[in-house]
Order: sequence, then structure tokens, then C-alpha cells
Amino acid sequence: MNSFPLSSDRVSLAVTETGGHLSDVVFTLLGGRRISPMHVAPWFDETLPDDTPPILKVLRGDFFCAPFGGSDVIAGETRVHGLAANGDWRLTKSGPGFVDAVLDGDVMGATVGKHVAVRPGETVIYQRHTLSGGIGRLPIGHHAMLKAESPLQLAFAPLLTALTPPGPVEVPPLGRPLLAQDQVIADIRRARRADGGTVDLTMFPSPDGFETIWMAVTDPAQSLGWSAATAAEEGWVWFGIKDRRVLPETLLWFSNGGRDYPPWNGRHRRVIGIEEICGYFHVSHAGSIAGNPVAAMGIPTAVTLSPARPVVVSYVFGLAAIPPGFGAVQSIVPSPGGVTLADKAGRETYSACDLSFVTG
Repeated sequence: MNSFPLSSDRVSLAVTETGGHLSDVVFTLLGGRRISPMHVAPWFDETLPDDTPPILKVLRGDFFCAPFGGSDVIAGETRVHGLAANGDWRLTKSGPGFVDAVLDGDVMGATVGKHVAVRPGETVIYQRHTLSGGIGRLPIGHHAMLKAESPLQLAFAPLLTALTPPGPVEVPPLGRPLLAQDQVIADIRRARRADGGTVDLTMFPSPDGFETIWMAVTDPAQSLGWSAATAAEEGWVWFGIKDRRVLPETLLWFSNGGRDYPPWNGRHRRVIGIEEICGYFHVSHAGSIAGNPVAAMGIPTAVTLSPARPVVVSYVFGLAAIPPGFGAVQSIVPSPGGVTLADKAGRETYSACDLSFVTG
């Protein structure tokens, strides 16, 4: 698989030519400990049928989706997550710490540029996608995926609401959904299961043998949007920071053996997607630009392309070591030269990063 490598003293990775997925992501913490938290599909080295979409053949790390979800508006595009996640990216410029690329082909008339960068002394990856030109409304998003080799404690910036998709995520017998569909989740620690009872959505892995999708809507009163996953047993916390004005929703995908059809075959397990988006779930482009319950709350579920002004999507994610006993993140706040993450008990960790990359 062709890819474009980049690295610093603290991070190494590559961007795949097909789909623009982040590959081989390794963070080096102080003391030299190397952590590889991102997911790679178990079929990465298998030969899949010719009609398998490129996104499935490459599936790993994080990638940009345009449109986010099912493609049912753009003529000739039927692949989930669109051209940006399936097409070829052409390298335009690169250096030791950055890669710039452009998508071959347009999305609704827009040229899509990709910038991925790392910086010395930081365990953070910077991504910026720019959609120049085009006309129409388009759901977009990032599709970061972690592998849960040990339990993860999940946390988010304060939420306006949380909900599940209006239709089934999977249909038995080939798939098994965990959550009851079309529910507003009053307490994410007690979401209703499809088979009765409740489940705590702040803990992963979720129950074995199910697929789960739910969406958290960031409170628009927040100046900073973030998500975090604490791996207490392994001594690190993963965090993502977004501009919530551009990416107001977080879609959570808990994949733990709930798909029995190829290429999943019940083996895609302990994978969590923490996907910062502007969209209405993963269901369809049409569903995100039409009336839906989130849009009715005044929260955007699509961006508007225009020749007059590019759409700029900036996002960072990183890794930080944590002190003993550190739990679920309670807050992420700006600090000189970076951010401070704190848990409920007041334990803290710091990550150097350029927050202005996201906040503008």
C-alpha cells in the first residue's frame, strides 16, 4: 500500500494514498515508551473481493469523510463516506513533519485539500481539510478509531443531548445492535438496550457480540469541543479537540463483534470510533441535509459549500501519559503552550499543543 510518511521526535505515522487514512500511528511518551492506540482492520493483509470498497480494504487510524455516512446525493457515488475516504490523494508537498495532498476528483464541485502535521516535542497530530469551491450542503467528519486492548473510560465536553439513530444499526441474524433505536439518551451511563436493560456508554468495550452507534451533540455554549478515552491500565489518555462550530456532533461507533458478514465475520472487536462530525448520524447524505431532530434544535448537520468561501475543518488528536489513579477526563482547558486534562478527583496531565490551530 502506497503512503506518505511523516514524523517528529514524538510521533510517527503515514497517510495512505488510497483513502487518506492515517496509518502506523506511534506516539513516544517521555521515557521512550511507544504507544500505538489506533485501530487497523484485521483483514489488512488479506486479498478481498474486487468489488470491496477501498475504505474497507484500507480501514485504519483516522480519515476524513465527505460526505460523512451513506452516499445517496452525489451522482455516481455510492460508497460509504464518499470520495474523500475511498479515492486517491495526490501528494503536493511534504517535509519531515508534514504532508500536503489533494484529492483526485471533486466533491460536489469542491477541491479537497489535506494537511497533516506533527511538531517537535508534542504527542499531537494536526489535521486540516479545506473544501474550496463547490455548491450544496454536505455532511462531513473525521473517523478516528481506537483499539481497546484494555478498558477505556470515555468522556466528552458538556453535551446538549445524546441520541441513537432512527433506524436499526444492524439487522439479525447477520448483525446485532446493542442500543434501542430512536431514543433520546437522558443519561449516557444508562442508555436503553435493544434487548432490554441499560448499558453504560462511558465504558468500553461494550458487551461482546454487538454493534453500537450513538451520537453526542456538543453544548453550543462551549468554546471548545473535545472527546477523551482514558486507558488507566496502560497509563495514557487519548484526546481529540475540535472547533465545535464546524464539527458540532460526535458519533460513537462501538464495534465489538456484532457483524457476521464479510469482511467483518464476527472478528472486528474492541474497536471504538470517536468521530467528530457535522452530520446526522451515518445513515445518509440526504438525511443530514433534510429536516432531522438535531437540525431542528438549531445545530448544523451539514456544511454549505460555496465558491465565495472555503470550508476549513481543523482537528487535532493526541496522547498524554497519566498519573496513577487518573480516571475519566472531567475537563480539558487551555494552558500555556498546550492543554491541561483533569479527572474528577483533580488529577492532572499536560499536553503541549498549538490550540490556535483549532480555535483559529
